[in-house]
Amino acid sequence: MAHEKRQVSPPTMRLHGPEIRESVLKPRGTVKTARLKIGRADGTEISLAFRPPYDWQTIMRFYVTHPIPGVERVTEASFERVFRVGNTIGFFQVQAMVDEPQLKLRTTTADPNILSEVISRVRRMFDLDSDPVVIANCFARAPVLAKLCERFPGLRLPRGWDPFETAICSILGQLVSAQQRSTLVGQIVRGYGDQIAHPVSGETTRLFPRPEVLARSDLSAVRTTAARREAIRDFSRRVLSGAISLSQTQDPVAFRKALLETKGLGPWSAEYISLRAIGDTDAFPKTDLILKRALKLHPDLNLEPIKPWRSYAAIYLWKEFAQTLSRRKKEKRT
Repeated sequence: MAHEKRQVSPPTMRLHGPEIRESVLKPRGTVKTARLKIGRADGTEISLAFRPPYDWQTIMRFYVTHPIPGVERVTEASFERVFRVGNTIGFFQVQAMVDEPQLKLRTTTADPNILSEVISRVRRMFDLDSDPVVIANCFARAPVLAKLCERFPGLRLPRGWDPFETAICSILGQLVSAQQRSTLVGQIVRGYGDQIAHPVSGETTRLFPRPEVLARSDLSAVRTTAARREAIRDFSRRVLSGAISLSQTQDPVAFRKALLETKGLGPWSAEYISLRAIGDTDAFPKTDLILKRALKLHPDLNLEPIKPWRSYAAIYLWKEFAQTLSRRKKEKRT
C-alpha cells in the first residue's frame, strides 16, 4: 500500500558545518497519513529530524528520573504519555531511530487538527531544533565548557510537554529527592487529575490537573508543606488571571520576574521553571546546589560571554557532576 506523505514546513534556520548539512535539510516532520496500529488504536507516525550529535540516553535519563506518574511512562528506549490539547484527549510515544538523525513519533488522537500542535510540543520537549554547532562555537569562549562539550557531545535541554504542569512539578521538587518529587507528583495527579480512558489501551488513567482545579483546592492529598501548597495555589491563580503568561514566545526576563512575585517561589524556582517550562536558553539557576559546587570547582568560569546559552552551560555542568558521582560510586564498590 502506497503511503501519501505530507511535509511539515520547517522554520527558517541557519546551516552550520558540512557534517550536519544533509540532516538539516531533511523535513522536520514527515507524516504518514496512512493509518497504522498503536496497540488497539489507529494512529499516525511522524519522523522528526534533528541536527546531530544528539545524546538520546541522557535526555531519556532525565525523563526517567523526573516522571509524572500515571500520565507518563518512560523507559530507556521510549517516552509515552496521554495528553489534552483544548478539549481533545490523545496519546503519543517517542523512540529513537537507529543510525538516523530522527526520532519516531507515534500519536493517537480523535482530532487530526491538533497534529501540528503535538509535533511542535514534542520538538520542544526533546529540543530537536537546537543547533549543537552554534552552542559549541559559543562555548569555545569558555575553556571549561569547551572541554565539556567535547566530552559530552550532543546534550540537549529537556523540557516539559506543558508549561503549567512543568512548573507545578518543579514547585513540588523544591528541596526534595527525585524519589520524593515523583511521589508528590503522583499524589497530585491521583488526587486532582481528570480520570479518562486511555486512548490506546482503554484502561483507566488520569491527566495532569487543570489550573482551575489546583487554584481552589486545599491540596490535602499532597503530602508536602503548607508553604508549597500555597505556592501551587497562588501560581495557578496567577496563571488563570493572566498575571503569569505561559507563552513560549514571551520575554523570559519578564516571565522570571512574574514568577518571583508568586508566593513561595525564589530565584532557583524562577530560573529553573523558566529553563524547563518555556525553553529559556539563558536561564541559569546559580543557587542550585550542584551548580554552586560546579562554579566553586571552576572559579575561572565566566558565563557572560556565552549568553544567551547559559541554560546549556547548566546542562553540561549537571552532566559533569552526574558522571563524577557515578564514577565515585563505582570506585567505592571496587
